[in-house]
Amino acid sequence: MMRRIITAFVLALAAACGSNKPQPILYDADACTFCRMQISDPRFGAEIVTRHGKPIKFDSIECLVSYYKQARAAGDVASVWVSDFTHPGTLIDASTARFVDVGPGRAPMGRGWAAIPNAGAAASLGISDTTAVKRWSDLL
Repeated sequence: MMRRIITAFVLALAAACGSNKPQPILYDADACTFCRMQISDPRFGAEIVTRHGKPIKFDSIECLVSYYKQARAAGDVASVWVSDFTHPGTLIDASTARFVDVGPGRAPMGRGWAAIPNAGAAASLGISDTTAVKRWSDLL
């Protein structure tokens, strides 16, 4: 019996440590790792999962990008997630997301970057200029 409990614990621990999936952001409770502001707007939250499975949370894409550059240089990034502006609180993979500028002052840090699931979603935000839709690599 004890052997089964230990085996189950070890398997659960290994799965948790190796996960590249994000943990839910607790809005109005979690703080941004970069700027230390409380994460309160579910349209702009973001998260890095380290190669050890640790979630690092952000209140804006601007904070995420700034922190990411340092973490990438250290080789500590397993995955990057951004909140889908069109479905607030839903995290999507930054490598497949698209990014649009919704205007200064509309995002927590003021720049205005918002993530959307694909280029087609830009039209629903009134953005018709396809050159205004960026990829994750463009932000870096």
